[in-house]
Amino acid sequence: MKNLLIKLFFILFINFGFSQLSNKHWLPPLHCRDASSVADHYLYLSTQETTPFQVTVTDGAGNPFGASPYTISAGAPLTIDIGFGQNTKMFVGQENVNIVLSDSGIILDGLKDFYVSFRVRSQNHAEMLVSKGRPGIGTSFRLGHIINESVDPRKSFVTSVMATEDNTNITLSDYDPNVIFTTSTGTINVASQSFLLNAGQSIIFTGYSDTFENLDGAIGALISSDKPVAVNSGNALAGIASNNADFALDQIVSSSQIGNEYIFIEGNGLASMESPLIVADEDNTEIFINGSATPITTINAGDYFLVDNSYYQGTTNRNIYVKTNKPVFAYQLIGGGNDTATAGLNFIPPLSCFFQNLVNIPEINVIGATSYNADLMILTYTSATLTLNGTNIPTSLAQSVQGNTDWVTYRISGVNGNTSIQSTGPLAVGVFGSSSVAGFAGYYSGFGSNPVDTEVVVCTNETINLFEAITGNPEENGTWTVPAGGAPLNNNIFDPAINIVGDYYYEFTKDCNSISTTFPPVKVNVTIQQAPNAGTSLTYSTCVNANSFDLFTLLGTTTTTGGTWSSALASGTSIFNPALDSSGVYTYTIPESGACPAVSASVTITNNPIPTAPVISNFSLCDNNLDGDDTNGFVTFDLTQKSNEISTLIPGYNITYHTDLSEAIAGSNSITSIYETNRIIYVRLTNTTNGCYFTVTFNLVVNPKPVVNAIVTLKQCDTDTDANTTFNLTQANVLISTDSNLTFSYHNSLAGANNNNDLVTNEIAFNAANGSTVWARITNSNGCFRTSRVNLVVSATTVPQTYRYTINDVCDDYLNATDPNGDGIGYFNLTEIEPALTNQFPTGQSYTFTYYLNQNDAETEQNAITDINNFRNTVANNQLIWVRIESNLFECAGLGPFLELIVNPLPDTNLGDDFVICIDPVTGIGSQTINATPITPGNYSYAWTPANPSGNISTYNITTPGTYEVTVTNLDTSCSFTDSVEATFSSEPASVTAELLTPAFSTGLATIQALAIGGFGVYEYSLNGIDWQPSPVFSNLPNGSYTIYVRDIQGCGLLLTNTIQTITYPNYFTPNGDGYNDRWNINLPEEYQGLISIYDRYGKLMKQMSPDSLGWDGTFNGELLPSTDYWFKVEYNEDNIRKEFKSHFSLKR
Repeated sequence: MKNLLIKLFFILFINFGFSQLSNKHWLPPLHCRDASSVADHYLYLSTQETTPFQVTVTDGAGNPFGASPYTISAGAPLTIDIGFGQNTKMFVGQENVNIVLSDSGIILDGLKDFYVSFRVRSQNHAEMLVSKGRPGIGTSFRLGHIINESVDPRKSFVTSVMATEDNTNITLSDYDPNVIFTTSTGTINVASQSFLLNAGQSIIFTGYSDTFENLDGAIGALISSDKPVAVNSGNALAGIASNNADFALDQIVSSSQIGNEYIFIEGNGLASMESPLIVADEDNTEIFINGSATPITTINAGDYFLVDNSYYQGTTNRNIYVKTNKPVFAYQLIGGGNDTATAGLNFIPPLSCFFQNLVNIPEINVIGATSYNADLMILTYTSATLTLNGTNIPTSLAQSVQGNTDWVTYRISGVNGNTSIQSTGPLAVGVFGSSSVAGFAGYYSGFGSNPVDTEVVVCTNETINLFEAITGNPEENGTWTVPAGGAPLNNNIFDPAINIVGDYYYEFTKDCNSISTTFPPVKVNVTIQQAPNAGTSLTYSTCVNANSFDLFTLLGTTTTTGGTWSSALASGTSIFNPALDSSGVYTYTIPESGACPAVSASVTITNNPIPTAPVISNFSLCDNNLDGDDTNGFVTFDLTQKSNEISTLIPGYNITYHTDLSEAIAGSNSITSIYETNRIIYVRLTNTTNGCYFTVTFNLVVNPKPVVNAIVTLKQCDTDTDANTTFNLTQANVLISTDSNLTFSYHNSLAGANNNNDLVTNEIAFNAANGSTVWARITNSNGCFRTSRVNLVVSATTVPQTYRYTINDVCDDYLNATDPNGDGIGYFNLTEIEPALTNQFPTGQSYTFTYYLNQNDAETEQNAITDINNFRNTVANNQLIWVRIESNLFECAGLGPFLELIVNPLPDTNLGDDFVICIDPVTGIGSQTINATPITPGNYSYAWTPANPSGNISTYNITTPGTYEVTVTNLDTSCSFTDSVEATFSSEPASVTAELLTPAFSTGLATIQALAIGGFGVYEYSLNGIDWQPSPVFSNLPNGSYTIYVRDIQGCGLLLTNTIQTITYPNYFTPNGDGYNDRWNINLPEEYQGLISIYDRYGKLMKQMSPDSLGWDGTFNGELLPSTDYWFKVEYNEDNIRKEFKSHFSLKR
C-alpha cells in the first residue's frame, strides 16, 4: 500500500499491452512481492470471427479451468473470473518462486484466432497483460522493466517462463553478476540458471529492489531455450519514487519477431517517467531518433538505452520515431497520470506493412466491476481512412511522425465498452485513459505479421484453410500453386480426401502506403496425419446385478486403442461393473496428437437399479378341516392372494412364485397354489420396462387353532327368588381354557360366534335366566379361533336381603394429620361377619366370602375389596357393604348388603382457651369455673387431672393456677375425648407511689421513679398511658409535673402515682440571637410564688423576674453584658414556708 500520509490519493496505471490474434495462448504465472497489492483478476477474450467457436481453458497441467470450454464470437466477447489474491492460477506466493510449477498459469486453445488479455486490479494498482499467442513464443528473449528506486519494500522485477513442449531446457543468463534472485526459501546469487520444463510447466524469476544491483541489473538478461516458450517481463511493483508504485507487466516476443523501426506515443506521465527503453540483441547496435542521420548512441547485446523524454514531438499528440541498424527489443516506460505512482510498461512491436486492418477490444475501460475513462491511441498509414465503431475519424486529428512520413498517430477520447477500430491500412491501436483513481495505456497490434514459410500438418478427418494457416498477415486474393498432379484448392481449403501432400505456394500483391508491391511466394508445406477412430457413440442399458462387460467392444471393431475413459470406471480400465459403476455418459477420448485434435465417442449407460427388496409379510392360514383334520398343520395356499400386496410394495414388476431359488432365478416351474405346511416361497420380480429382475421370499405359515373345552357351565347367585340375575360372562374364560393369551368374545348364537357378529350386549353385566345359553368365540394370537357353548345356571340366595350385621365399635379417633378425628372414617375388620353368616347355613360346609362397595360389583364380581382386615370406610359415619357368599361346592349361598359399618363420634367437649384469673392484690384470693359438658347430649363420665374436689362431674372450680385436663367418655360407645386448659393468676399492685431521685435545683435534667407496693402480677410503667416500659425509672426529664401509670401485664388493673414536680436550672446560656438558648430562666410551679434575682460577681443586681417571664437576655439597661459567671437567688414557698436557693451560671457569647 502507498503511504497515504504523503499522498491523498493515487491514480492507478493500467498497462494494456500489445494484443496478438492467435488460436492458442500461453500465460505464465506471476509473483508480486507485496501480496496485499493483488486483488481480483480476470481473463478477457475477444475475436474478429462472427461465427461462434469454442475455447478450452486449462491450467499448466491441463486441468480444465472454470466452466471450460467457453464459446466466443465477434459479437460475444467473454470475461472469466480467475480469483482473488496471490493464491490463484496466475499469482503465486514466494514459496513458489524459482521452482518448477506444474499446475500454475493458464493455457487457452481455440479453433479460430482470438485475443486474450489478463487484467488484475486492487485498491491502488491495476494492470493488463496481453498475450502474444503463437507469434509470441520463441527461443531467445531479452528482458526489460522499469528501473525502480531501492527504498520502497514492495518493489521488484519479475520474469516468468512457460514451456510449450516437453523436455524444454531454458537458461537465464547475461545479467549483472551481482543480481540477487529471490527463491522459495531465500535468495541466490549465481551467474546463470537452468531448468528442464515439460509442456505447461513454468518458472518464475524475481529480484527485490532493496538490492542496488537489482534496480537495472536484469535489464537485457537473456532467456534462451531449445524449444519455444512464452515469457512475461516487468515489475510487480514498479516506481521511480519511494512510496509510489504500480504494476508494470507485459508479455514479450522472441528475437525472431523484433525489428528496427518503432514509433512510441507519449502517455500522461511525468517527463522522468516517459522514456522508451531500447535493449540490443546484437553488438554494435546504432540507435537513431526522429530521422536523425547520426546515431544518438551505439550499444552491444544485452545493453540498454533510455531515450530522453525531450525527444517526444507533436501538437495534436506527441510521438518519437526510433530506428536502429540491427533488431532491438523495444519497451515503453509510461505513466498513466501526472504522478510517479502510475508507472507502466508496454512492449512495442516494430513497424510493419502487415499489421492487421481491424482491432476489436472487449470492455475497453473495465477491469472486473471497476470502470475508467478511456482514450484511443492509433498508429496507421498517413493515407489510411479510419473508423471507430463504424464512424469515420477526421484526418485533422492525425499527428505526423518526424523522420517517417508513411505513418501518423491519433488520439480519440471518451471511448467505452466493446470497441472496434478499422483502417484501410496497417493498424496498431492503443488504449489510454484515467479517472480519479486510475490511469492506463497500451497497444493492440501484431507481432509476426510478415508472412513466412509455414509447415502445416493436416489430420485426415479435418480440413484446413491454408491462407489462414500462413504465419503472418499476407494480403488476401492471392494465387496458389499446388504440387504437381494435385487438385486445386477450393477457396483456400485443403481437404485430405481431395488434395495431396506437398508444397503449396501463395503469391500476393500488397499496397504498402500506396505502393503496390509483389512479395515473394510463401511456401506452405502440407503433410497428412492419420486420424484416430474413437468408435461410434451409442446407448446401452444394463442392470446393477448383471455381469461386468467391456465398454470398448461396444464402440465398434475398428476403434483405435490407447484412449482414456471419463468418467473413470471402478476397474480402472474399460470394464463396466454394474455393481460398482453408475449410470451416465462414459466418454472414450483419444487425445490430441500432432495435427489431429482429440476425438471421442460416448457410451450412455443406463444402469437400472434393483430396488430395495420389499419385506413381504408371512402368508398365514389357520389349520382347517378341508383335508379332514384341523390339527395336522397342512392347508392349501392360493399364492396369487399375495400378488396385490407385492404389486403395492413394488409396482411395475411381473410376479411369479417358485419352490426353489434356482428355479426363481431361471424363471422356470412357477406355481400359483400349493398344499403345504410351514415353508419358504421364492418370488421372481421382473421389471416390465427394462427386464431387470431380482428375487425375494416370504413364509407360508399354518397356525394351530386354540385348545378349548367345547361346553362349560357358568353359575351365578340370585339376589331374590326369580332365578334371573346378572352374569359376568368373562368368568367363563378360565372354564373354557387356562391359556391366558387367548381372546374371548360372547355371542347370542353359534352362527354369531363363527362369523364374529351377534355379540351379547354387555358381556360383563349380562342379564339372563336360569338355563340360558351363550356362545364364546376364542381367538389365539395368530387369529385362529374355536367356539365353546356356555350354559348359564342361576342359584337363588338362602340369606334374606334384610339381614344386617353391624360393626359399631369403631371410634372416630385422631390417627394422624391425614386421618384426623371428626371425619367419620375408621378402620374395620370385615371378616367379623363371617361366623354370623356361616351360622345361617347347615354345618359341615365351607364358604368363600368376598366384599364389594355396591350391588353391581357384587353381581359381576368386579372390584372386590382387597384389604378386608383393615378396611377404611369410603362413606363417612355409616356405610353398607355387599357380601358375596359362595359355597366351595360351587353352589350359591348368599349375596346382599349384609354388613353395616358405623363410626362412632367422639364426645364434643371444649374447655376453651387458656385464661387469666385476676385475684385480690392484697389477699391473693380468686377463682373461675370451667365446664366439660359435650355439646351432644348423652351418657358421659368425667375424669379430671388434678382430681376434681367435687367428684366425677362436668364442672371444675379453679382456685389455684395450673393446667387442668379432663377425659370425657361416652358410656354408650366407649369413645373418649381428652381436653385441657391452663389457668394463670395475676393482679394489679396494692398501691403505687412516685419519688424524685434528682434533688431540687440541680443542674441539667431530672430523674423520677415509681414504686409498686404489693400485688401478684408483673408490671409495666408509662408517663402518658400510651408508651410503656418494664422499668419504673424515667430519666432526662425537663422541669414539670409528672404522674406515673402502673399496670399488670396480664390486664389485671391500672393505678396512678402521686404527682412529682422536677426543678432544675440551666448552668449557662448563649444570647447571640440565633433563637436557641438566648434567654435564662427557671420554671417553677405557680403555687411556689417564685422570685428570681440575678447579680454580677460584685453583687450588683442585674435583673429581677418571675419564673413565668420570658427570662433574662444578658443585658443591663439595654447594654450587652460580657461573658462571665453571674449569681442568682430564688425565693419560693414550699409547704407554706418561704425558702430561698442561691447558685451561679455562665453567660457565653
